[in-house]
Amino acid sequence: MFGTKEKFNLQRATFARSACAFYIFEDYATHLLRLSNYKPSAMVLSSPFLFNLKLLSGGAELPYTYFSDAGSLRMDSAKGFAQFALTDQDQMRILGRGVTLRIELSPAEPEQGMTACHGVRPLSGGAYEAVFGTYGKFLFKPLKGKVQTACPWNAQKGGYDAVIFDLIPDENGEFETAVHDDLVEFDIGDAVYPPFDTLVKASLASFEDFKKNYRAPAKGYEELFNYAVYTVWSHRVKASGGYKEPGIMFQCSIAGVFSWQQSYHGMTMLNNPKEAWRQICTLFLYQDERTGRLPSSIYYVGGGNAGIQPPFQGFALDTLIRRVGDSFLTSEECARMYPKFVKWIHFWLTNRASGRGDDVTAINNPNDSGWDDASNFRDGFPAQNPDLIAFMIVLMDMTARLARGCGKAPEADNWKARSDKLLDTLVTEFWDGEKFVTKVNGKPVDSMSVICYQPILLGDRLPRYIIDKVAQQLTEEGNFLTEIGLATESLKSPFCDYSANTFIAGRVVAPPHMPITVGLNLAGKKKEAALIARRWCDNVNEKGIILGFAPYEYYKLTGEKANISYGPVASDGWSWSPWAACCTLTMITSIIPEGEE
Repeated sequence: MFGTKEKFNLQRATFARSACAFYIFEDYATHLLRLSNYKPSAMVLSSPFLFNLKLLSGGAELPYTYFSDAGSLRMDSAKGFAQFALTDQDQMRILGRGVTLRIELSPAEPEQGMTACHGVRPLSGGAYEAVFGTYGKFLFKPLKGKVQTACPWNAQKGGYDAVIFDLIPDENGEFETAVHDDLVEFDIGDAVYPPFDTLVKASLASFEDFKKNYRAPAKGYEELFNYAVYTVWSHRVKASGGYKEPGIMFQCSIAGVFSWQQSYHGMTMLNNPKEAWRQICTLFLYQDERTGRLPSSIYYVGGGNAGIQPPFQGFALDTLIRRVGDSFLTSEECARMYPKFVKWIHFWLTNRASGRGDDVTAINNPNDSGWDDASNFRDGFPAQNPDLIAFMIVLMDMTARLARGCGKAPEADNWKARSDKLLDTLVTEFWDGEKFVTKVNGKPVDSMSVICYQPILLGDRLPRYIIDKVAQQLTEEGNFLTEIGLATESLKSPFCDYSANTFIAGRVVAPPHMPITVGLNLAGKKKEAALIARRWCDNVNEKGIILGFAPYEYYKLTGEKANISYGPVASDGWSWSPWAACCTLTMITSIIPEGEE
């Protein structure tokens, strides 16, 4: 699937496994394979907790190629190989033949030195334990061959000059090592070490089983489908540490399970509505009972944080019901989740009230909307944002559905009436004839952001004249539509900026494509939705699934050359992105097939 001679390498993906914290990637600068662990949520661009992987023979470093799929990763050289398999039991298995595998601590920033390592000590049976402070512990246990360390201590600076673990073959030229990870104490007294091939088969079977959550892709996107599903599967955490239930991380480098992204993932899993619904509900496990707030993200260490993300859950549930029906919403499920949805609505209406005396919200920072640097925030805050109002409309509508499902008809009627009234407010007060506008101090913000059209997520709830105008604006070449998808700021806008350090100020990024194409599709604009979806999907089918791209090297309006950096930059994060992958999956399994003639 990924490799030195493959279409995509581990710069565009990461070798990882569902329910396992280890991951391996290819460094952009050195092209070495690098090992780390997601539990401490350490950014690969700045982490001291990274290890280079090298093959050695006779003390000399060997050039290698590699190949990985969902089962294993193999490094090949002229002298021999090393192969890695991951398990769902906090364990990595490595075997090799003809070479030594060196695992060498090598921080992202050389000046960090070996500060991540607090100590290395030998254990019985030739094993070694390495303590990395807040980054946890590794235990290297040889099953065949031996583990040898090179960790010279520098008394003057009070730290190691190097931290190296060599996995050395036995007299038959073979080695096999189990590497355990933990953040507290190891307990491997009952550790089981099945044959290596058994681990490979288990990972492949887990991946194939996970694929069943999704509908088949449109013709021509089969390879992209496998790539995207693998990206999601490999970032799926198990219930452990701060994770009460399985969730899907933002990426290995930022190992948070983010609030609205769980709903993005859930609404993609159309072949398994119960799992989709569980995914949508994930963050409600961490809901503040007093305020109703959902954290923006949760982590293996430390649980949830103090931020918030947009109330995407109603839109996700509405889309799921429209696609697969509502048989998964039993009366018990409705009774369980209805009060939680109500508290979530009350959080927004209490803490983000606009002061108008109705259900219109006003946000205080871009993160409340989810779009960090969109031009509709250029006049400051508090901002009455139409995309957030649209989320609230459908959240109230779905709360009415839950109320009705558990026998609370009067409450259902109340929530439906409030949803309809807020929809009328959005249409009459925030639509200017061309777009939906953000308002600050009662005045429309001069913006040509694609976010002005995101209320299309309401689908056929909107009047036909708005649906037609939104579809026309979004499919006009040279406005938002580019060869690779929708620019997040109109190419005609003086605020359009797709330079290296921007996110949603002009770049073509995955996340807005999902609500926009889904909304257009639900509004009856299936061909338009498919046109946009194909632009995005055809691009990532050739370039790999990352969060975003600059559409051009020059700005259309001014002819000025854009400051574009390729590789891992702030705007895209590190290259692997389950968020982008699930958006892509929705488009190739739900939007493009429906828009085909």
